[in-house]
Amino acid sequence: RRTTDAPPARWSKTRFLLLLLLGGLIWGASSGWVMFQQYVYSHPYFAVTDITIEAEAPFSPEDILAQSGLTRGMSVWAIDPQQVVERLLAIPGIRAAQVHREFPQQVTIHVQARRPLAIIARSTATYLDDSGAAFTLPSQHPELDLPYVTGLTEVALDSVTARAALKGVLPLLPLATVWAESLSEIHWEQQRGYTLFLAHRHLTIRLGWETAPEKFAQIGMVLARLPVVEGMSAVVDARFVNQMVVRPSLDDQGGGARTPARPL
Repeated sequence: RRTTDAPPARWSKTRFLLLLLLGGLIWGASSGWVMFQQYVYSHPYFAVTDITIEAEAPFSPEDILAQSGLTRGMSVWAIDPQQVVERLLAIPGIRAAQVHREFPQQVTIHVQARRPLAIIARSTATYLDDSGAAFTLPSQHPELDLPYVTGLTEVALDSVTARAALKGVLPLLPLATVWAESLSEIHWEQQRGYTLFLAHRHLTIRLGWETAPEKFAQIGMVLARLPVVEGMSAVVDARFVNQMVVRPSLDDQGGGARTPARPL
């Protein structure tokens, strides 16, 4: 009986040629894909021509563009939006950022700035936002008319002590609206707590550590009953439970309103 089986040696050679051919196809496809990627990345059709920037004051679109690392003419494929966001968030004063690639030639950047609520008295211009974070702003921004937070000059702002102290300042800032009295300064002491100074009346309000709404309401009633007399200076001591102590006092300014040293 005759058979059609190929000799073992010939079959082994055929398998080797098939494997070699398959490897060549795989290598060719891989190198071809790399060449295709390089062609697409460098093609002028994907060169960025429009970078749209929406930035809140005090940041200008020019500031954001310089910090983003993006330039017109670069390939839109070479832009990593997350890396650009991380670069922008490293800038003090920027709270949030969004970066979007819009193929084939556009990039959009949205930047949200931190909103300063108070000035932290230090050697450099430092601000407090509504999250309790301390930050700086570009040097060209105008001076802001905000209450000062004092007592933290010698304390590192990234320490647990400073962060807790600044968090405690936040519920005190709305008192200007509640009492209809502008705040000039909020002074913090580690041993005594918070002391408030009004902007238009020579009144010192010692809160201590208790910042309950009930106490704020009691102080508001005291302020409403105190007569507004030019040159009169007084201390409202609210550190005691359910008790307000009001006494006349002359401060270091000879009866004038206290204002912190303005390092700005």
